[in-house]
Amino acid sequence: MKPILKDKEEFPTIENLANHLSQKNLALYQQLLEEIHACSFKEDWNYYNDGKTWLSKILFKKKNLGWISIWETGVKVTVYFGERVWPQLVANELFNKLEANDASIQKSGKLNAVLIPIQDETSLHVAIELVNLKKNIK
Repeated sequence: MKPILKDKEEFPTIENLANHLSQKNLALYQQLLEEIHACSFKEDWNYYNDGKTWLSKILFKKKNLGWISIWETGVKVTVYFGERVWPQLVANELFNKLEANDASIQKSGKLNAVLIPIQDETSLHVAIELVNLKKNIK
């Protein structure tokens, strides 16, 4: 599985994403944006030279709450948690929902990345819950 938005000149508009995503995944992506905007979050697409791919930050004001990436298999949301707040996530009932929705956890130094593939409405809502938890966690 690889990220697919590799062309620096091809900004990830809905029209461009329609060339890369199935109808179902494009609809889920559009629904994800609607949910993000309903929470007063915004997406901010940038091309990153280190990974040679487009990624979108999920922002609340200036706080980065997570990332949206586009893969061969669809859309993923990734949220990072530091070691200090990680126990709060593990203790939260949301943690069981993450496991039930094929989320994966990758530890990188002092950060834990939670990756959620957006496969249906349930996983989409779990991703939004996770982003909200990140916003509210102190």
